[in-house]
Amino acid sequence: MAFQSNAQTVTGHWYGIGKVAVPGEHSSYLSELIIKQKGNTVTGELQYYFRDSLFKVKVSGNFNTRTRQLIFKPIPFIYYLSTNTKTGIDCMLTGNFTLLVNRTESVLTGAFESDAAHRYTSPAIQYRFKHSTDTIASKPAVDTTEIDIPTDTISTMKMIERKEISPTMIEPRFLKREKSIFKEIEVTENFLRIDLYDNGTIDHDTVSLYLNHQLLFKDIPLTQIAFRRTIVLDSTIDVNEISMYAENLGTIPPNTAIMIIYDGQKRHELILTSDLDRTATIRLRRK
Repeated sequence: MAFQSNAQTVTGHWYGIGKVAVPGEHSSYLSELIIKQKGNTVTGELQYYFRDSLFKVKVSGNFNTRTRQLIFKPIPFIYYLSTNTKTGIDCMLTGNFTLLVNRTESVLTGAFESDAAHRYTSPAIQYRFKHSTDTIASKPAVDTTEIDIPTDTISTMKMIERKEISPTMIEPRFLKREKSIFKEIEVTENFLRIDLYDNGTIDHDTVSLYLNHQLLFKDIPLTQIAFRRTIVLDSTIDVNEISMYAENLGTIPPNTAIMIIYDGQKRHELILTSDLDRTATIRLRRK
């Protein structure tokens, strides 16, 4: 969805790294903010990686077009000192951002912050979200189903046990199949957008996507509507691997799909084939 140059909307995809506002603290939250504005109301989803896990949180708030202030209602963030994402606790943080626009980019600058009573125990997470200007240059339609937003509101910050947000899981079943390397491409960005759709007749085949043997997205039906997601590469290794795992074969085996990888302004289009014995894999090498 294109971003309007008159800065009257914040609709779109935004990318940024959240940094904890504590001197000497290096914990970070690699994040994608996907929001839609209707009037002054903003709804959507925040996806972020913390340590080894991906979290998804629904967001809602308001955007003031006159002051360019964007306010999000409190949402849960895993506590920055948590060493285990499965048992870590959450902090409820409110988002306060300002939209800044110039000729080259649009950014949301601000932070997710706790209330005054908990500022010292739960520091702010500061962001500079950059708006994505990528456009679709391929044939599939994009699934634009609206995200359901919770209607309850939270008036005070609190620490809660992790229940509703589950980290991605590594599944041993992935290792039982042969990994078939289809191609190796060079990439420059940490954030890559992935579009995936069927390459032929719709025959009800289903796949899952893995990154470095870790399950990211499960049971994706291959259709003419693109399945679109953003992934964050592991910056500690030179080569990441994204794999398409066949959950079934549909009525016309094997499972064949077109995957489009957006690396900044570069676009890579790949045809992948997986079955119950082999898993198509793409190697992503950092320049």
